[in-house]
Formats: sequence, C-alpha cells, structure tokens
Amino acid sequence: MTPSDTPRPSRRDLLVWGGGAFATASLSGCSFLSTDPSGKKAAAGDAAQKAKGKEAPMLAQLVKEGKLPKVGQRLPKTPLVVQPAEKVGIYGGTFRAVLVNAADTSWLGRTMGYEALMRFDPTGRKVIPNIAESVTPNDSGDEFTIKLREGMKWSDGKPFTADDLEFGFNDWLLNADLSPVVPDWISSVGKPAKLTKVNDVTVKVTFPQPNGLFLSKLAYNTFFAPKHYLQKFHKKYNPDADKLAKQAKLTAWTDLYGSKNDHWGNPELPTLCAWVTKNPLGIGSRVTFERNPYYFKTDPDGSQLPYLDRANFDVTSDVQVILLKASAGELDMTTRHINTLPNKPVLARGREKGQYHFITLENTVMNDIVISLNLNHKDPVLRKIFQDKNFRIGLSHAMDRPEMIKSVFQRQGVPWQAAPDERSEFYDEEFAKQFTEYDVAKANSFLDKAGLTKKDSAGFRLRPDGKRLTFQVEVASPSLTPSWVDGTTLVVEYWQKVGVDAKLKNEDRTLFYERKDPTANEHDAGVWMGDGGLLIEKLEPRWYFPFSSESIYAELWQQWFNTYGKQGEEPPAETRKQMELYRKLVDTIDEQEQKAIYKQILQIAKEQFYCIGCVRIPNTYGIVKNNFHNVPAKMPEASIMATPALSNPEQWYKS
Repeated sequence: MTPSDTPRPSRRDLLVWGGGAFATASLSGCSFLSTDPSGKKAAAGDAAQKAKGKEAPMLAQLVKEGKLPKVGQRLPKTPLVVQPAEKVGIYGGTFRAVLVNAADTSWLGRTMGYEALMRFDPTGRKVIPNIAESVTPNDSGDEFTIKLREGMKWSDGKPFTADDLEFGFNDWLLNADLSPVVPDWISSVGKPAKLTKVNDVTVKVTFPQPNGLFLSKLAYNTFFAPKHYLQKFHKKYNPDADKLAKQAKLTAWTDLYGSKNDHWGNPELPTLCAWVTKNPLGIGSRVTFERNPYYFKTDPDGSQLPYLDRANFDVTSDVQVILLKASAGELDMTTRHINTLPNKPVLARGREKGQYHFITLENTVMNDIVISLNLNHKDPVLRKIFQDKNFRIGLSHAMDRPEMIKSVFQRQGVPWQAAPDERSEFYDEEFAKQFTEYDVAKANSFLDKAGLTKKDSAGFRLRPDGKRLTFQVEVASPSLTPSWVDGTTLVVEYWQKVGVDAKLKNEDRTLFYERKDPTANEHDAGVWMGDGGLLIEKLEPRWYFPFSSESIYAELWQQWFNTYGKQGEEPPAETRKQMELYRKLVDTIDEQEQKAIYKQILQIAKEQFYCIGCVRIPNTYGIVKNNFHNVPAKMPEASIMATPALSNPEQWYKS
C-alpha cells in the first residue's frame, strides 16, 4: 500500500476518483437547466427517470427558496459526464460504512475524498482527464499545459481557477515551511518544476528536464487548494497568521494552516469532491457527509451527480463489529478490513440474510507478505550478513510456502517472490519462482555459504563475532491483513529450524514507521504487501529497487536516490545502475522506451533479490448490497487508484 494507507494522509496523498468511460458534454439546450423529471426515459416509463430530474430534490428545494443558484449556474460550462456502470440512477439515500478508529482515513479518501486533475479509468489501465479538462504535454515532455473547466466552483460556490493551482503549487508544495521536501513528482533532476498562469483556466508546468510519468502521477497526486479560504491562514498573505495560530492555541501558522487544510477535520474547507464533510472526524462516533451542490459531474442525461444525498461512517475499534454489520446487511458496500480469506465463508453464509453479493477485486499487489531484511542495518555485522545474497536465498528455501498457503491462506494463492504478477506485461517466471522451492538441505547449504557454519549449544548459528545470529521481524499493527501475523509466525519458525534465531515483533504501525524511517534506521526486518505487481509497476517500483520510503529493505539507499546523493548512503553499483535507468525512464514520454528500460531495472532486481516474497493471491473481493447499484462486478484493487473510487462513487445509487 502507499502512504495513503497510513494514518491521516495529507492532501498530496489525495487520489483520484476512478471513472467510468466518460465524454464531455456541453451545456446545450434548456433541458439541461431544468429540474423537472421530464426526460424521454421518464415519458417511456422508466422508474429511475421518474424519480430523477436534473438535480437532487434537496437542492431543487433550496433553489426554490432562493438559497442556492440554479443548477445550470452551479455546473461548469463543460461538466464531466460519467457513464454509469449499470444504468442511470435516482437521487436520494445514504451510503453506510464503517471506519476502524480515527486513523482509517484511507477509507474516507477512497470513497468520499478523491478528486485529482487526472484519474484512472474503471479498468485501471488508462489515465484520463478529471478535474482538468485536458493536460497536454509538449513533444519533449518537459512542459505540460493544464486546462481547467470554465465556470467550475468550489463547494462554497466560489470560482475554482488557475489561482488555486498557483497557490497550491507555489505557496503550499514549494513553501519550505509547509513542505520541507519538494515532492519528487513535481521535480526533475532534483529541481522543482515551475508553474506559470496563462489565464484563469490554464497553467503551464515546466520541468528542468522531461518528466515522462508526470501525467500518470497527476492521477494520484494533487497540488490545488482553495486560495480564497486558506490564504488567510498563510503567512505570505496574512502577516497576522501566527497571531491567529496562538489564538487557536497552536504553536505556529504552519500548524494552523495544516488544521484548516484538513479535509476530514475541518467542515469549513471548500472541496471539489462529491460530498462535503458535515460532522468531522474526531467529533462523536460518526463522520457524516452531504452532497456538494456545486459538484462538476453529471450523468448522461445531464443530471448533476452525486445520486446519493449523504454518507455516514460509524467509527469502531473492532473489526468484528464490521463483520457483524456486514453480515446483517448494514453496510452498503465495502472492500476493506473484512474482505479476508478466512471471512469469506462467513460472509457467504450471510448473503441471504444480509441481502448482499460479492464483487471481484483484481489484485495489483503481487505478494501478500514481503519480508525485508534491513540491508542498511546499523550493526555492521548484521548488515554484512543481510547483504549476503546467499543468506537471503537460504532463508527463502527454508520457507514451506505450500504449508503457509494451506494453513494461513485458506488454500488460496501460489508461492511467489517479490516479482510482477503473471498477468503483468513485465511478468518473468524465473523472477517470480526463484528460490521458492521448500528445501531444508538447500537452505542450510546457502546459509553455510554465507559463512554461518558455527552454532551454539542450542543449535543456532553464530555470527562472525561469535554472537548468536538473532533478529526481529517487525509487523505493523493494525496490519492490512491478518495473514501478516499468522504468516510471519510460521516464517520465523521455519528459520529457527535452520538455525536462524528470528523472532516476530508485532508493534503499532506508527512505531513501525518511526523505526524504519531513515533518520532512525532501527529496524532489523519488516513485513509489508507487494505493491506494484500489476498495472502500476512503473509508478510503484518500491520492491524492485530502493525507490521510496516504502522500500524498507534499504532506507538509506532510497534516501540517497531521492536526495540526489545529499543524504543517505551511496548504494552499490548494481543498485545505482537501476537508479540511473529509472531517471532515464522518467526522461522519456515514449511508452515503449519506458517499457524497455523498466525491463532492465527488473532484470537487475531479479539478480539482486533484495527481499523475500511468500504468497501471491490473484484476486480478493468486496461485498455490495443488492439494492446498491452501479458498482462494477470487477475492478482493480490498488491504493494509488483509490479502489473503489474507480467505480465513481458519485454514480452509486440505491433502489
């Protein structure tokens, strides 16, 4: 998973609604402005159309009372038209869902909060316009022209313009007080891009060198912000910003700005999303949302989306509560927390009572458990052992993956390394299957080759300095899947059987992140999912070379890569070669050339064998109430695609 699955993501983590195939539509014809349910389908007797005009009844009433402009004045000149997954829906209803503690903001973002300039289509295979009407690169790929939708508005009715992009880019992401590190996706060769306002709906983003992945990264990063609201909390625009912060009992204006720029915690923050926060996170045990009257999308009939009036998220600390609510039919749709293999039989038995059905999630994660030894360990002896490829191969052969599949994964899945999925264009069978054979003799042989031939009286191998070889495998809690604890428990037992005294350490996720941070570098080894196995390989190569802070096997090497050698440690030649190749990949907008370069990166990853994979689960699942519509029967599961946002929650409806 990406950092968006960590507690309380920042706005830079915001992802895009996935979208149905869409077509732009002009505001032609007076019928578009009508609120009467008088469409042709209604005349033909379509029940859905009889219940649906050009806007929701609750908004039509506000218009009638003079409290809201007419719908035609609230929509942009060229709204984004969303094709429904099944059929055109009707207005009304409340989406019912659950959060696991206040840290579960990722689920809010995946359902209520993702709008970006670009977005992934429902298949996850294309990046298409969203908030931006168009994003056009020049031939060399170092300049991008972003055109917004004319007349688009924030949820408070104020215009959304190029000023909001300029503010977000220059005064937020490039402000050293608010963003000490310039995000890599708006940089090239370590230098930030420049944003130039062309007119009220157009900006140009210019890079020092080509940025061939910028267009794709606009689908899950964003840099706009409501200037008209946030500027009063920004020191550049308000010299009294620090005074305001102190009045709010905060230390500095940056803290105040952060609290005001909190989509879930501040209901006053204007948004472009389909729903606005009404009761924020942290107040009571329920987070609530209500439709945004200025939302910029319509269905094919020209009716403003979203269909659903409201959304309620109950907050609980017990996943079993979610399972019970789902089984009782009290959740409208979920692809999170309870969609585990052990729970599937339970949920299957509850289908009739709960009146729901399963949908398929195409897993873009290539491995359920990837174990990373810290190749940059502070202890020079452990570092040398971990960096010995023979040691990692020995540990891999010591793992009885078929038994893990049987006992932990409900007989689902296949032995797999941290390698692309077999459905991926980058699939390499040798990479995926290498060292996955369970063979204790072979495991011992490789461990001996690593120089670990001496043992203590208890049968555990000794390090070169005479100490017992022992280390902890750290697992974050709450884990993204229960298989992490159960699977890692088996792994350390397998390793102990070949004389390696590994121990499981289950710890709070916040502590897990603190320990693996390169400034701390305290971890021995860690467990996480294998993101980047399908569809998003080039965008998410964390397991194929030290690419980001999620590359927990080499945090100092990734830091060296991301700071252009200013921090961290210089990696070995093979790893530096991968980093050079990735820079080269980013320098071109030619997709075939990118693919050829990426294959070279993967070839080195196969040879280096940075981390140890366990089991690949091809697909997972979600559940959907039978009266809850327009959720596709199948969709990709990926954090950077904000699944289930791919299905366009604004066109979900209830019958």
